[in-house]
Amino acid sequence: MELNERKRKILQTIIEEYIGTAEPVGSRAISKRSDMELSSATIRNEMADLEDMGYLIQPHTSAGRVPTDVGYRFYVDSLMQRYKISMEAIARMQRELENRVNQLDMLIKKASVITSALTNYTTVVSTPKLNSAIIKKIDLVMLGGQSVMLIVVTKTGIVRNRVINIDISASELEQLTGILNSRLCDLTADEISYARLEILQKEIEQRLCIEPNILINILNFVYETIGLLDTTEVYVDNVQSIFDYPEYRDVGKAREILNFLGDKKSVQTLIGSGRDDRDIQIVIGNENPFEELRDCSLVTVNYSVGGKPIGKLGVIGPKRMNYAKVVSSLDCISENINKILYEIYTGEQGESE
Repeated sequence: MELNERKRKILQTIIEEYIGTAEPVGSRAISKRSDMELSSATIRNEMADLEDMGYLIQPHTSAGRVPTDVGYRFYVDSLMQRYKISMEAIARMQRELENRVNQLDMLIKKASVITSALTNYTTVVSTPKLNSAIIKKIDLVMLGGQSVMLIVVTKTGIVRNRVINIDISASELEQLTGILNSRLCDLTADEISYARLEILQKEIEQRLCIEPNILINILNFVYETIGLLDTTEVYVDNVQSIFDYPEYRDVGKAREILNFLGDKKSVQTLIGSGRDDRDIQIVIGNENPFEELRDCSLVTVNYSVGGKPIGKLGVIGPKRMNYAKVVSSLDCISENINKILYEIYTGEQGESE
């Protein structure tokens, strides 16, 4: 059954009141709205119809109504009004993000912190798989004894490193570093195959007097370290915000959510489960694949380079979260991330699309 204009207006009012107060909404509260001009009796009848249709529920007798998951879904799909972020908040966000323009990891972490500050909810963000990132530099640094640190740096500022135990002289290490950089820099991780490294091994053996086993160990570590660029990291920020909302005053429920957010693999699955062909995605209550989040909603947005999604930024909060504010905040932040990433990846100023 399609909702008429009056039912839509009453449903919208109830949801927005409940978002603000966390208290069941009664007919009297709605009738006081200057734009409603309906009697309490009429409003009660309409609320009863909305309850029968599955959009509202009455927690207990004589209480007002609260939205169901179906009601929230209709609200975000059909009733939600656009939220306008202040120019001051936008300017502050842009300054904060641009401070990290050359460091992708820090840019993504900073975006998570800014999102939390704008929305007052817990945020989750996934870093991109960087197997298409371009290698900028490879360093082999003597640490002392037989310990050498291998450092791989991409042009986006991502750094991966690991320590190798090998017996090699400082001069050999310096020469080897020069060869690795001359042959592997400006390639993507995808382009640095094991077959390519085997060819490089033969070249190095002809030019340097390095024990074959030592050289093989080093090149294996190079290959494995570059392979780490194919992993996705997730960051969770402002977890403590769940205690600000009455929905989570139940200690058991709060503990379940905290445990979930502390499980990196679960959060990776959660934020990666949405479709990449949509910019904003909203998952409400029972739509969540995880039982621990059935009393929560998740809103995510893709961030992209050249129109290709490479990661996600998301907000987790109660089902009565301020969806309009969250969506506008994520839209604004992702737009700025896209612009900065475009400049990082291409070295050009311009649009991200």
